[in-house]
Amino acid sequence: MASEIVRLSRVSKGFNDGDKYHQVLDDISLRLDTADTIALTGPSGCGKSTLLNIIAGFEFIKQGQLFINSQSTSNWQDKQWSLFRRQHLGMVFQQFNLLTPLNVKDNIAFSLRLNQQKWSPWCDYLIEQLGLAEVKNRSVETLSGGQQQRVAIARALAHKPRLLLADEPTGNLDEKSGQQVMTLLSLLAKESNTAILMVTHSSDCADFMKRRWHLEHGKILE
Repeated sequence: MASEIVRLSRVSKGFNDGDKYHQVLDDISLRLDTADTIALTGPSGCGKSTLLNIIAGFEFIKQGQLFINSQSTSNWQDKQWSLFRRQHLGMVFQQFNLLTPLNVKDNIAFSLRLNQQKWSPWCDYLIEQLGLAEVKNRSVETLSGGQQQRVAIARALAHKPRLLLADEPTGNLDEKSGQQVMTLLSLLAKESNTAILMVTHSSDCADFMKRRWHLEHGKILE
């Protein structure tokens, strides 16, 4: 039975640009459950990344409510947000955000160490499936863009998070590498029972997800 991971209730968000106010999210209500895979599409600047940042606790809301694991986050402090991100959230960014002094294996193990978890057969499986076994002891600086993105995905999934937020995860990859990454990402998320909310401009990438949300003029349409 699916259980609720994230729920937004009547959330609005905007920002001031000089004397103009831009409404990016307008009275949005939505819900993500266990094992949901959702592509979030929409024109540039419409608020897709803002929505991901709100769910991750990097941006805050003054209108509406955000529930994480059925708990209201209205009174959450840094401690609660850090705990949620560490234990339940995986993130894949377009810019990879890898720890460059570390090698591949240590980058992947980083999220494990934060949770006092040890390297597991699941981590070996991730490395194998993502084609990283032969480069696991290499510095991430020496890898190609496609390899670095695979490391970022392995790191995000290593602790089997309940939710994966991905912001244009194939944006820096060629078409073939992007297809490979999406195939593996959807497969691995299914095997770890992880929900995905992925921002993408690519219709091909969106097709890997079970559902599609389109954000435009502050509203989400499915």
